[in-house]
Amino acid sequence: MPEASSPPQFDATPNRYVLPADTTLYRVHERKRHAAEFKPAQLGTGSSGGRFDGTEADPFASYYAGLEMQTALAETLLRNLGFGVDGQRLIRRAQIAGRRFSAVRTARDLNLVSLLTGPDLAAVGQDSWLINAEGPDAYPKTQRWAAWIRTQADWADGLIWLSKRDTGKSALVLFGDRCGEAGLDGDEPEMQIDLDTAIGEAWLNRMLRPYRAAVAPQVEQR
Repeated sequence: MPEASSPPQFDATPNRYVLPADTTLYRVHERKRHAAEFKPAQLGTGSSGGRFDGTEADPFASYYAGLEMQTALAETLLRNLGFGVDGQRLIRRAQIAGRRFSAVRTARDLNLVSLLTGPDLAAVGQDSWLINAEGPDAYPKTQRWAAWIRTQADWADGLIWLSKRDTGKSALVLFGDRCGEAGLDGDEPEMQIDLDTAIGEAWLNRMLRPYRAAVAPQVEQR
């Protein structure tokens, strides 16, 4: 099975997806980072990091984003979030504390390895497991696959795939050592919303209403 094996030993020809310059990217990030800032690989922190983060052998910084607002929100806030008996999903307030939603544009054409279709995945010796597997046991494996894909595509600024949490929409990761902040026009973000404010919470609830998700109600202090 692909998930149980190491990356294959063959010369792959990954399929290319060109993301045009001036494309808007949407992202949820820590407020202490600016809109175009990449996140260092989570090494030695006890965190499993993201699906396609850098590894100890290949410690590149990463930038996760969506091509639509709801995709960026769903990928970040709806992860492992189950439905209650009332059919609703509640986002813990800790998930939005210190978090900001930003929109920036690409400063140039970005060349991404496409993982959008079955043939795209097969081109790198994989199947849908690579873009759907979750959890601390899975991510170290998907990260090793990403590192191997990078060796097969020295032209790649990042990867693009179909979101698991916003079906049919595209999510992507950019590589800090190949794309970097120079690939993004982040000096003047198109929009920024602090999610842990009253305005941000109301906006977030409106955006995620179709997904039957909302921020958990404030607990009254007695």
